[in-house]
Amino acid sequence: MIPFHSLLPELAQREVRCVHLGVAPDAAPEPALPADEYAYLEFYCEDLECDCRRVFLQVIAKGQPGKVFASISHGWEKESFYRKRIPWDPDEAKGTVRGELDPLNEQSEFAQDFLDLFRRVVLDEPYRLRLRRHYQLFREELARRQAAG
Repeated sequence: MIPFHSLLPELAQREVRCVHLGVAPDAAPEPALPADEYAYLEFYCEDLECDCRRVFLQVIAKGQPGKVFASISHGWEKESFYRKRIPWDPDEAKGTVRGELDPLNEQSEFAQDFLDLFRRVVLDEPYRLRLRRHYQLFREELARRQAAG
C-alpha cells in the first residue's frame, strides 16, 4: 500500500477527510474520543494488475503525530463485486463495503469508536465517490510514473 499523498500531495491535502471533535460534556454516558482534529489518510494498492477497488485508511490526530488511532479497510463497490473475489468468505464482502478494522495493522483503544464514526458520519455518498475518484487518479499516476521509468 502506498499513501495517496505520496503520489498526489496537493490533491490529498485539499481533499483529505477530517473530523473535528470537541470535549464531551461531563454528563457523557461513556468515555468520549479525545478532542482533536483527526484525518483519515488514504492508502491504495501499488499493484496495477490488481483491481481490488479498496482503500486502506489510517486515522491520525493533529495533536498526536505518529500515533495511529485506527486502521480501516473499505471498498466502495457493491457487495456482489467483493463476493466474486472472495467467495470463500461471504461475510467479508459485507465488512468491506461497511468498512472494517484491518486486523493486520495498528489499532488504538479507540479504534472501534473511529470505525463507528466512519460508518455513521465520515462515509457519506460524496466521500464514497471521492475515494473512487482518488483510486482512479492514483492508478493513473502510478502507471504514468512506472511507464516513465
